Amino acid sequence: MVYCSGFLRPTSYERKDLHRVAWPYANGPLHLGHVAGAYLPADIFARYHRTKGDEVLMVSGSDQHGTPITIKAEQEGKKPGDIAAKYHQEFLECWQKLGISWDLFTRTGTANHARSLRISS
Repeated sequence: MVYCSGFLRPTSYERKDLHRVAWPYANGPLHLGHVAGAYLPADIFARYHRTKGDEVLMVSGSDQHGTPITIKAEQEGKKPGDIAAKYHQEFLECWQKLGISWDLFTRTGTANHARSLRISS
């Protein structure tokens, strides 16, 4: 333990980090801008903290609500839920191919997501 500014602090301390990453609309395939602009940097940052021994929780998911999904569904003559499910599955396959690891990659249509919104509001 080290005495610092009136507090005792451990000499080797473990951080607990929550990495909340952007939620892409599930209305089309991911592209390089998504990966390079949001998901690869987040994965690198999380891996760095894990190698330091920090406890990391990296979460994101597919945004299954919104105008972009409704428009895509109308264009393809499908239900918005079907479009969202299709692209959510594509996202999961993309993360696996790229080696991007999530502690949780979910979707906005789950009961857990609805409960968490009620708790935070």
